[in-house]
Amino acid sequence: MPTRTSPIPWVTLSITLFCAAPGARGEIVVENPRLRIVLGEDAVVRSVVDKGTKSEYCPPNARLCFAAARIGGKTVEAGRAALEGQRLTLEFAGCDTRLAYAVSATDDWIGLRLVEVAGTRPSHVTLVRLPVTLAERVGPRLAAAWSERFAICVQGMNLQTEGTAGRRGAFVELAATTQDSPGPKLEGAAAAILAGSPAELRGSLRRLAAACNLPRNEGPQRPSKELAIARQSYWFLSFGEKDVDRVIDYCRRAGFRQVMLMSGSWCASPGHYTFNKALYPNGLESLRRTVARLHQEGILVGMHCYASKIAKIDAYVTPVPDRRFWVDLSTVLAADAGPKDAALRTTSDLSQWPGSPVARQTIWEGGVMKHQEVILEDEIVRYQAIGPEGKWDTFLGCQRGSYGTRPAAHKAGTPGRHYGVDGCINGYIIDQETTLLDEATSRLAEVFNACDFDMVYFDGGEDVPRGRFNYYVSKFQATAMGKFRKRPMVHMGTIMTHNLWHSFTRSGTVDTYLNTLYGHIQAGGKIDSWPTVRRHVDNSVAYMLSVGDDMMPGELGWFGIWSKGKNTDGLQLDEIEYLMARSMAYDAPISLETSFSQMEGHPLTPGILEIVGAYERLRLSGKVPPSVCGRLRARGKDFCMVVVPGGQDTGGVPEFVEVTPVPGSGEVRAMVGPWGSGSVATVWHYLGRQGNLVLDGAGVKAGLLSGKPLGVRVVDGKSVVPIGGHRTTLFLAGVTPEEARRIVSAARFSP
Repeated sequence: MPTRTSPIPWVTLSITLFCAAPGARGEIVVENPRLRIVLGEDAVVRSVVDKGTKSEYCPPNARLCFAAARIGGKTVEAGRAALEGQRLTLEFAGCDTRLAYAVSATDDWIGLRLVEVAGTRPSHVTLVRLPVTLAERVGPRLAAAWSERFAICVQGMNLQTEGTAGRRGAFVELAATTQDSPGPKLEGAAAAILAGSPAELRGSLRRLAAACNLPRNEGPQRPSKELAIARQSYWFLSFGEKDVDRVIDYCRRAGFRQVMLMSGSWCASPGHYTFNKALYPNGLESLRRTVARLHQEGILVGMHCYASKIAKIDAYVTPVPDRRFWVDLSTVLAADAGPKDAALRTTSDLSQWPGSPVARQTIWEGGVMKHQEVILEDEIVRYQAIGPEGKWDTFLGCQRGSYGTRPAAHKAGTPGRHYGVDGCINGYIIDQETTLLDEATSRLAEVFNACDFDMVYFDGGEDVPRGRFNYYVSKFQATAMGKFRKRPMVHMGTIMTHNLWHSFTRSGTVDTYLNTLYGHIQAGGKIDSWPTVRRHVDNSVAYMLSVGDDMMPGELGWFGIWSKGKNTDGLQLDEIEYLMARSMAYDAPISLETSFSQMEGHPLTPGILEIVGAYERLRLSGKVPPSVCGRLRARGKDFCMVVVPGGQDTGGVPEFVEVTPVPGSGEVRAMVGPWGSGSVATVWHYLGRQGNLVLDGAGVKAGLLSGKPLGVRVVDGKSVVPIGGHRTTLFLAGVTPEEARRIVSAARFSP
């Protein structure tokens, strides 16, 4: 089938009148070589047909109107559709609103662009709604419904248009939405309807992105998400120039060829992106040398950064706060205030401001104290409380001239601004409708390009204004990406939106196990039941699978390495193997977010990295059969990789044995499962202490994960096996798993 990289001038539109029965109505047909869509004059979608197979994908009796609008606070559906030449007009029941679309078609898509809004102006518009029976896979961010044979997708043709998909009982609704403010107005919003096999759809989407100049990220004729770099695991580390050899060593041990540099290690102040001279003493040159050194070892280097926010210590904030931050709350002083006044009364209700005891919001990122501020002219005022009780109109316990600003007198009537706060870096959110976004991202790109980074992770997207959330998540990343020169590169971020689909390489990161829990507590939340590490991994797997529905590679990260603490025994070897088995099962990369001090403070780190490296190298080799991967997907089940000690290296695949934990094993942790006519057990000391494990019986063999045999001594009819912080595999020939559990449970550890 011929393809084109830009819209072609012809339009396939027809209107057919049926007079076969009383009450028959006209039908509007919109089609291209792949898809035929029929609307009734009542604007209800009547048919969605795959023209190649003549298959009908419109569910019977769905009666879904093609468009809807939010008018006067109410959602109103289109009630009438009419066609005049290449112009499709929709009218809405009970109001005078009328929308006009220009309709175009290419071999790849059917395009609809909103060109006119008449009558009462909507605040929001659903430009397109398609009901389809495809429900095997539903990608809510790609806005696609698909099976292995056929796919239908609704794609925004610019950033102001958002595609969505969701199950609606017996069918899937594909839609494209837009809104009038903030940001771009309704006019110009546009959506494309695409269809074909999944492979055809991917090709059509690439051509649509090029034709519409959507944010994209491609190698030679292939997007980054389809390249090998999307499948490789990576480190997420804080390190300096002097640490580069340690990074290389850790990459070698884990089998990783990618590393992402944490923002705080290179950047002292997001905004002007000044350098952390303690770790990069020569600033840009130090960072450039570090990236170049890693490149020499074949390691891709990523920049973790914040492009939508600016630190409160940055020159954009102190000593004079910029006016181009997002104002999410505002008030007015009720009386003159002197530069030393600790109580500032306002004319407004402050009950929903941060720190108010009656505020509906109770969870504040980084803790509520970071949010308890008001900006008066050029002064930042931090306050301790909102009062008095019942009136809630006064800032109490005010600390004047915070963050290096100057305490000043302010007249009654002075506006008070509350900037959107990010509690992670303790910074302010950029108002993306100002020039500040362009300024800050230009500086970020200057560093990125000069150092020749290969990867980027845009953090903090969850903090952009909620009034047009997905648009602003997309905008700040697209703005920065448009200034980064390297292609292809690995593009990641906190949130993958519909309009970033073409640019993203992979998605699916969640915070580390402990950071997720402690961050929730710090923000004001409570944890009634401490979740297990396996549950955390299972949640990561579910997220990874969900982005797969969007035809996007997923990852299992960020996963941490942590030592024994108040609520944890530290990351154990069975827990990391549970993660790595899922990585193997789904061919999904992992990422490890940690630090040198965390790893060196945990005695099991060498054993952990041995397991990670063994699985990572085997996964990337592509040698594991699909049948084995299918077994490893079993939720909640543990598996161990087994290499027979002293066995010949035939290039084969190790065995994966289902195992279960041995209860009450104390300091020595163990997993046991069936192996051949006997059993296999994996054992280690939970604190990595070196010693001997003394087991009943003289027939035990032992080896390391690599297959290297371990010498087993027999003393008084008992087997003595050296163990420690690495995973030791025990082979118990002719012993049932039940008996093996008894033997291991009764074993004695001798330091």
